[in-house]
Amino acid sequence: MAGVEWVLAAGLLLALAGVGYLLRRTNSLERQLPRRPGVAVEPPGPRSLQQVGLVRYQAYHDVGGDHSFALALLDAGGSGVVVNSLYHRDRCRVYAKPVRDWVSAITLTDEEREAIERARTGRDGELTG
Repeated sequence: MAGVEWVLAAGLLLALAGVGYLLRRTNSLERQLPRRPGVAVEPPGPRSLQQVGLVRYQAYHDVGGDHSFALALLDAGGSGVVVNSLYHRDRCRVYAKPVRDWVSAITLTDEEREAIERARTGRDGELTG
């Protein structure tokens, strides 16, 4: 048993030495980094993701719960994508449709239109069914 304890003690000393080295190295690197006090964070640009709308719903009457969803991910001008996920017990289908100026050239479901409207207004309304 004494041999095992010696190996454990040696391992602990090596680990502590390694931690000490890493702490000294980190402190050295921190001193070398330039300081930038008062750095201002820029507001998001007009083309960045800013508007999000989510609608959960029951796509199939034989599946309980609101596992299907429509998710609108849009910029400030209403351009982006709406993603629709239809959940069923034996399959899950996902569709994405482009959106420009709050509408899509592809026919939208009621849930997709509602997700876009929630993104546009910032309204986090009740779940549909």
